[in-house]
Amino acid sequence: MSSVTRPAYAVLAVGLLWHPAWSSAQARGVRCSGSASLITTVFAEAKTILRAKTSVPPRLPNCVSGLNSADDTYAIVKSVNDSGYSVVLGATPGCEGQHVCSFGTMIGTTRPLDQVDEYDISRRPRSRVKLHGGFIGYFYAFNCGAYCSDSFVTWTEGNYHYVIGLKAESKANLLASVNSAIESGAAR
Repeated sequence: MSSVTRPAYAVLAVGLLWHPAWSSAQARGVRCSGSASLITTVFAEAKTILRAKTSVPPRLPNCVSGLNSADDTYAIVKSVNDSGYSVVLGATPGCEGQHVCSFGTMIGTTRPLDQVDEYDISRRPRSRVKLHGGFIGYFYAFNCGAYCSDSFVTWTEGNYHYVIGLKAESKANLLASVNSAIESGAAR
């Protein structure tokens, strides 16, 4: 390693330790991998609503890539009943999942995944992925046309089925978000 490279790495390492998302995550025992940032506070109210109104244990991520501020990110409970929920992660408080304002959607349900309206899984290629806790899921890549769709991951925990989709997200970043959701749900 050159004498110039070593100090540059040291400055980067110290800077990362003082980054607000990293230090906040360390304080809570949560580690956001890759470029994901801690957004736990965004979902606090949604989790309270879900726990009161559905039998499906919530799986909402603690980490999402590119979202650093709760000030311009909203978790909107789009629907909730005893058999499931749908939460939109939006840029505006009234976002209902439209591509112009949505960062993604989180779904938990007792219905089969092929009956989830928000994401059509029947005609999309998928790849098998290993998730936190030994779960097996499926990754579906985004498509771009007039706008880019969500990449999403589906998985099952017992009788509950989950989908987390994020706008045009990479596989690595989406898996970090999904794993943070599984980990936070298990820690409850």
